[in-house]
Amino acid sequence: MHKDKTENNTEEKRANHRPATSRDFRIEIKFIGEPIYQFRLINVTNEGASILIKDDSAFLKMIEVGQIEDMTFISPNGSNPSGKYQIQVKHISELNNKMYKGHRLVGISMLKKLDQT
Repeated sequence: MHKDKTENNTEEKRANHRPATSRDFRIEIKFIGEPIYQFRLINVTNEGASILIKDDSAFLKMIEVGQIEDMTFISPNGSNPSGKYQIQVKHISELNNKMYKGHRLVGISMLKKLDQT
């Protein structure tokens, strides 16, 4: 049976409120045998963030809710969060907002910061 990884609603799924002041944050992830993916982040806090991903991105086929991965956060001025973190995918949601039409919102939770040695 094929499971749909996308939730078709936009109800609040965050544990903490996230201010929308994260315009220049990015996240980078590399899967073995795949190109490096870099995405814009929105709603960034020290506990989590939302990744804005185009509906037709191959990346959406590589992730699912509950998955744990290592990702690198790139901040505009080195402010936190910045560096490599272990994250967990919390939700994948369709966006009905005109501003983000054709995109999915992937909610992630930062589990721990990884050593950069």
